[in-house]
Amino acid sequence: MVSLSIAVVGAGVAGLAAASCLADAGHSVVVFERFQQAKPVGAGLLLQPTGLAVLERLGLREEAAALGSRIERLYGRCGPTGPLIFDRRYDELLPGLHGIGIHRASLFHLLMKAAEARGIALEQAADITEISGTESRPVIEDSTGRRHGPFDLVVDAGGARSRLRDRLGAPQRRAYRHGAVWGVGRDTGFVRDALQQRYRTARFMIGVLPVGRLPHDPTPLNAFFWSMPVEELDRWHQTDLTAWRAEVAAIWRETEPLTRQFTQHGQLTPARYAQLTVAEPIRGRLVMIGDAWHQTSPQLGQGANMALLDAAALADALTLHATIDAALPAFVAQRRNHIRFYQMASTVLTQFFQSHSRLTGPMRNLTFGPMGRLPWLRSEMVKTLAGLKTGPFSWSRPEDLAGQATTGQPSIAFQRQEA
Repeated sequence: MVSLSIAVVGAGVAGLAAASCLADAGHSVVVFERFQQAKPVGAGLLLQPTGLAVLERLGLREEAAALGSRIERLYGRCGPTGPLIFDRRYDELLPGLHGIGIHRASLFHLLMKAAEARGIALEQAADITEISGTESRPVIEDSTGRRHGPFDLVVDAGGARSRLRDRLGAPQRRAYRHGAVWGVGRDTGFVRDALQQRYRTARFMIGVLPVGRLPHDPTPLNAFFWSMPVEELDRWHQTDLTAWRAEVAAIWRETEPLTRQFTQHGQLTPARYAQLTVAEPIRGRLVMIGDAWHQTSPQLGQGANMALLDAAALADALTLHATIDAALPAFVAQRRNHIRFYQMASTVLTQFFQSHSRLTGPMRNLTFGPMGRLPWLRSEMVKTLAGLKTGPFSWSRPEDLAGQATTGQPSIAFQRQEA
C-alpha cells in the first residue's frame, strides 16, 4: 500500500504505539491530543509477553526492562493465612517468558520518545469532537471549531471516553459494581519479581506490583491497588485514612509501611470500570483501537497490552492489503478472537475477586488452588495470565500475536489469514 496520511486521535498507549507502528510502515502520521500537554493517566501496569513483543518491534523493550521490574511470578492468597488461590510462573509455559511491571509515566516516556524520534507530529490542546467525510477522505474538527485534514484514515485511540466513538452512537457501557483506588509509593521491601495479591471474600482485593522507577529518578517504586464496591468508592474522600490503613493491614500486614506513605486521599486515584465492545469498530475511513473499541474489567491486566497489539495489527493490515477498504476488516478479524476471549475471561474471573456475592469467594477458595495443581489447567492458567489465549482451546506465542517481527516478515497468524 502507498504511504497514507493518517490522523491518530489520542496520545495514550494505543495512540502513541499506533503512530510509531504506522510511521514504521511508511505512513505520514499526526497525533491529536485533547490536553494542553500530553501526559500519562494512572499508576502502574503489567506489560505481558504480548505487549513486550510489540515494544521489541518498536525498539523499546530493552529500555522498558531498564525502567521497569521483571515479573516472573503471580501470587495470590486469601487474607493473611487463608488458602492459596494461585501461584504461577511465566516460565512454566516457555523458558524465559516474563512480564515487566512499569510505571505508566515511564511507558508514556518511552512511547513519546519513540514518536518524536520518528518525526511524528503532535497537535496538543486539540479535543477532537467531530468527524465528516468518513466514506472518502475524512476531516476532523476539534472543540474550538478548527478543522484538520482531509486524511486518508482516522484512527480513534481516544480511550474509554472517546468523543468520536460516542458521537457515532456507541453502545451503552455496562458499569462494574466494583472499582478501586490506585497509588504509587517507594518500595518497602516487597519482592521485586512478583505481582502479589490478597483477598477478603470477593469484596476486597489488595495488589502490589513492582513498577521499577521513573525515567529521571532511581527510587524503586511499587504500585498499590485496593479494590472496593463502587458505593464505597463514591465516599472515598470521606474515608478515615488511619482506619483504612488498619483495615488493609489486617488483610496484609506487610503493606503497612507502603500505605503509610498515603497521607492524603488525593495520593490514591479512584478508578471505575465498565464493559463495552463496539461490534463494528469501522466507520468508512475511521477505525477504533484500544479502549475506544473494547473495554473490560482490569482483572487480568490486559488493557494496555491489547492496545499495543491493536496498534501493531493495524499497521500490518495496511501493509498486507492493497486498499484501506480491504485492510480494515482484516485488522478487525485478526484481533477479534483475542479480544473476545479476554473480555469473556475477565468478566467471569471478576465475579470471583470483585463482587458482592457471598458464594463466589468461598467457591474460589475451595477450587482455584486444587485446579492449579492439574497440569493442563495450570498451563491454561499461565497462557491466560500471559495474554496468549486466542480462544478457549487456542493460543499463540507473543511474537506471532505482535505481528511483523523486526525482520519485516508477516506473522504466522497473518500468513494463515491470507492463505
